[in-house]
This record gives sequence, C-alpha cells and structure tokens, in this order.
Amino acid sequence: MSLDSGGGSPPPKLRLPADWPGLDGSPDGAAGGPYIEHTRVLQVLKGLREELGTLRGRAPASMSATWSGPGTAGEVQGLTNVGPAEAGPWDTARYFGLNAEQAHEVLSGKYQLLIDRVEALVTAVEQAVANYQKGHESSSA
Repeated sequence: MSLDSGGGSPPPKLRLPADWPGLDGSPDGAAGGPYIEHTRVLQVLKGLREELGTLRGRAPASMSATWSGPGTAGEVQGLTNVGPAEAGPWDTARYFGLNAEQAHEVLSGKYQLLIDRVEALVTAVEQAVANYQKGHESSSA
C-alpha cells in the first residue's frame, strides 16, 4: 500500500458483491460497467429509510419521552444513563459512575450521528438516482 501526498494510506478499493441489490449485468450485454436497476435501488433505500425510522423511534401513545422502543436512539439515551448518583457514594462506585456517564454521552451521540449519516447517505443516493433519470430523460428526448 502506498502513501498518498498527505502522508496517509489510500482508501481501499470498493468491491461490491455480485449479488448486491440493484447491481446487475448490463441489460444489453455490453461491456463498460455494471447496469444499475434504479427501481430496485430505490426499493432498497425505502427499506433502509423505514429501518432508520425504527432506530429513531416514535413517541408512544402515552407521549412519554423516555421509552420509544427497543434499540431506538431514545431508548439508548434514556435507559443507558448511569452516573455517580446511580452507582453509589463510595469512591470506587462514584468513579465507575463517572466513567459510565462519560461513556453514555459518547455512545448516545455516536449512535445518533450514525443514524443521521446513514439517512444523509440514503438521501444522497436517492438524489443521484433522480438526477441520473432526469438527465437520461432529457437526453433521450
């Protein structure tokens, strides 16, 4: 692996599996790259967006902000918050509580950041498909 001009390693080459959803052989058999089935890609993105909704969570009927379902950002925020008060007053427990509190802040933030970035990726790919289709339609007119 060679170093780039910035002193770091170059990014690895992206290799998609042959059965990646929406990435099929060229429809006319011609060489020049894979054929991307936009309808299938949009279906995969729709499913991913739905899964992101389950991670974000939704307010329950009781309007409680502390419980929004298993694995949601709200659940991680609400149920993993352990600090010095919950751990106990003796020194070792207090230090454990401080460490747990710091870990909670980092984990909660990173979990939310992951959800936000995957959602931004989905939006970007949806826009890329829309741009491609628009360009294809206008050039085929």
